[in-house]
Amino acid sequence: MIIENWSDTCLARADRRAVGHIFLALAALGVVLFIGWLWLIVLSVPVVLELAAPGLRHFLTRRGTLELIERFPWRPVSVSFVPGRRIGRQAYLRVEDSEKHLRLPELPERARILVRHTGRMWIAGPDERGRVVAMTRGLAFLTRGRVIDR
Repeated sequence: MIIENWSDTCLARADRRAVGHIFLALAALGVVLFIGWLWLIVLSVPVVLELAAPGLRHFLTRRGTLELIERFPWRPVSVSFVPGRRIGRQAYLRVEDSEKHLRLPELPERARILVRHTGRMWIAGPDERGRVVAMTRGLAFLTRGRVIDR
């Protein structure tokens, strides 16, 4: 089915993006270790962890993501951004015909533009804990999210 093929493409792209985050963090750590100044090494640890966090989060939640994809069918939902709720790369989306919002921990600018333009995302879930997997059509992007109260 087309949806499964597209979700596989999105998941493979998410895997590559996560590996990129981890390699960038390791490269930054390698440069700092090469310089060899103790104070710089100590100060760079939080930066390196921040660079690696999206990749580590993806791989730590990948099994749960696959379980959600297998357990729930993909369905399109109409969404719009909640005004004033943007915090970094996080996104809060208002789901049409629902009293809940969707919180995505990472939504890059290209995906934001696409969602703003189309007003649509595809989600699998939510489960009993409110976890969902969200993906876009037209841009291979897939991420975990959570349904939250308004």
